[in-house]
Amino acid sequence: MSANNLIPTPDNWYWPPSQNIASVEINDNAILVLWDNDKRSTLHPLWLRDNCCCALCLHQVTRENLLDLRDIPADIQALSLEIDAEGALCITWPERSHVSRFNPAWLYANSVQQPAPLISSEFWGTAQLPEPPTFYALDGLISDALLYDVLVSVGRHGLARLRDLPTDLELVEDFALRIGAIRETHFDRIFDVISKADGDSNAYTSEYLAAHTDIPTRESPPGIQILHSRVADAQGGESLMTDGFKVAKDIEQEFPGHYKTLASTKWCYANRAGPKDYRWEAPTIGLDDAGKLLEIRMLPFSRAPLQGSFEDIKEAYAALRCYMEKANSPEYQMSFPFKAGDLIIFDNRRILHGRTAYDPNSGDRALRGTYLDRDDVLSKIRQLQRQFLSDS
Repeated sequence: MSANNLIPTPDNWYWPPSQNIASVEINDNAILVLWDNDKRSTLHPLWLRDNCCCALCLHQVTRENLLDLRDIPADIQALSLEIDAEGALCITWPERSHVSRFNPAWLYANSVQQPAPLISSEFWGTAQLPEPPTFYALDGLISDALLYDVLVSVGRHGLARLRDLPTDLELVEDFALRIGAIRETHFDRIFDVISKADGDSNAYTSEYLAAHTDIPTRESPPGIQILHSRVADAQGGESLMTDGFKVAKDIEQEFPGHYKTLASTKWCYANRAGPKDYRWEAPTIGLDDAGKLLEIRMLPFSRAPLQGSFEDIKEAYAALRCYMEKANSPEYQMSFPFKAGDLIIFDNRRILHGRTAYDPNSGDRALRGTYLDRDDVLSKIRQLQRQFLSDS
């Protein structure tokens, strides 16, 4: 393990080694850091003082701040700077000669490098990805290394398939809890997808299901869905998966007017069966503040009537039709058998899923599923990265 991984940081006990500090100086109240790759950081003293990770300023177990920002002088200045024997930046402050010590790898990552996503997304059509990225359990077991690879695939491609798993009732819940807390919804905490006469969703029939995302009726739909195939004896019922972000990006290039409409027109999705009455309005394509793709909301069989002018409704339907036609076309939608012992985990706010119709008289078909949130997957990836680093 690199020596600078032993230097504490505000957020992790271990930090991947990066550049070393060549020199430091105070210039007009700013702390100037020259790195050994000739890059420079100009650091504000208030930012540095606020991120001190000593035991007086940061709880060493919870890794949460003890120092209150209001207790730091707004015009704080560093008294002196030093690079210690382990390469850490040490700053002495006026208040009782308090010393803050900074891990150079953490400092470089937070002052020089542009923030990078934990995993870079790769958008796909069926030419790039005809089937889900597939991983195999060893004797029905999922090691931490295998789980990490599966979750990275979910972050990169939006989905992953695990094979050679047992068909136990408890498996989907046990697998989900290894990642994070189960996201409860108005469906059961753990739900069974089977054909039943009194189902409150088309999912609980044997009908064809077009490409869709689950539960856009909620303010924040579940980010991750897990489905485990326990029985797959019926004829038909192939699984369908589409990268909703790939569809959106291609529409942006080919039909920019439709893209603008899809990203601005709010459709209302509503649960219209049973005692619950959830409904929410949001665009089909959700963007973040920087205009980057954040989510897709698409549940064709739960749309409430659209409100708007004659022309607005005309354009909204044309744009939605364009999206649906692409999302359900062979160019974008993969089709594959969902065999007993298979488990699919996917980003419910990126990947649209569906199925072909099946004949319930030809045999049984039973899936068991649950939901998580996206940040559970990201948290687990970070946790495993730190675990692997500390073990190395």
